[in-house]
Amino acid sequence: MDSRAGGRSIEQAVAEAGLGEQHGRYRSAVAADIVIVVCCAALGFVLLAAAGGAGAVVAMGLGVLALAAVGGLVTWRKANTWRHLFTGGTLTVGPRGTVTSLVTWHDVAHLRYWTRVVNLGTAYTEVPQCRLDLNSGEVLDLAKPRYKEMPEIVSFIDANVSAVKLPLKTEEFRKTGAAVFGPITLAAEGVRWRDSLVPWHAVTRVEVGKTRLKIWTDGRQPVVSQLLSAVPELTVLIHMFGHWQELPPG
Repeated sequence: MDSRAGGRSIEQAVAEAGLGEQHGRYRSAVAADIVIVVCCAALGFVLLAAAGGAGAVVAMGLGVLALAAVGGLVTWRKANTWRHLFTGGTLTVGPRGTVTSLVTWHDVAHLRYWTRVVNLGTAYTEVPQCRLDLNSGEVLDLAKPRYKEMPEIVSFIDANVSAVKLPLKTEEFRKTGAAVFGPITLAAEGVRWRDSLVPWHAVTRVEVGKTRLKIWTDGRQPVVSQLLSAVPELTVLIHMFGHWQELPPG
């Protein structure tokens, strides 16, 4: 594939950015978008057919058809935009075959992932979420657009970003005596959360749910209960938590 990106082929862009081996490519799910576009178009034609010369109805029908056309264009662009994952980063390729974005894992300041539980009225559905806060200040929300393979994408990105972040967090602990993960801090004396300090020896259980991180002592209620959406580098946090006795002294 010899698509161009600012005068460069994708292969050249990958090589120059050091993205490494390709893991896979993914296209956003557009089935729901197609249904909406088709329904809008059908409604527009129905309004035109039933207008009977009424100008207001004709205008409404044309407006709905115009909306369907715009929606169709957006859906076509989504269907022809691919996200490529590599061992060293990720890029997207647009409908024209050009690279529209490129991020290396070293560009990532923070990684957050969690599950959003949506009430559909008669049932609940779980929607994986993943957000990359970049060093530039930009935010890459991988839940938009939707990918059917989202769990696979999150797992791969988490593994690679965590491999970059673990030595940095270990060095942070060595230099300062603490490693900060948003609202949770791992310190030499224990875990800090809000205004509380939980000594290491008092911790009996750590539970990572779909939406929250909970830390227990011997009480009936968790002493720490934090939304995962606020906790960056969760995998690194859990790894360091499980090896706290091996953490380097500050």
